[in-house]
Amino acid sequence: MLETWVEKIKTNDPKQVASLYHADGLLLGTFSDIERKGYDLILEYFENLLKAKVDVEIVTQHKHETESLIANSGLYNFIVDGKTVNARFSFVFIKTDGDWKILSHHSSVYLKVTKTFNHSKLLKNIG
Repeated sequence: MLETWVEKIKTNDPKQVASLYHADGLLLGTFSDIERKGYDLILEYFENLLKAKVDVEIVTQHKHETESLIANSGLYNFIVDGKTVNARFSFVFIKTDGDWKILSHHSSVYLKVTKTFNHSKLLKNIG
């Protein structure tokens, strides 16, 4: 399922990508701070994203499957106009009328943490 999503991203066609999402699908996209539920808002996200040349490389993925649901989480890299953006993802796919659709998709940029990262300072700033 994830591989199909990657293939559709590479077509640079927002409608092909958005068609992979369930009618009630939810997208929390890497490059947006808006919660996008439903086809129109998901399409809008990909129309904006795919104005650039975008490629995706899957780094890791971990799948859990049942007959009607697949949860798939891991890391991938977006290459946007030649620049790499490291991101983590979680997809939930649901089987609807024999077809797999994306019910939920969360993706966010992650920073590579060095050994000298000060976790206590971060936690103090959060609290």
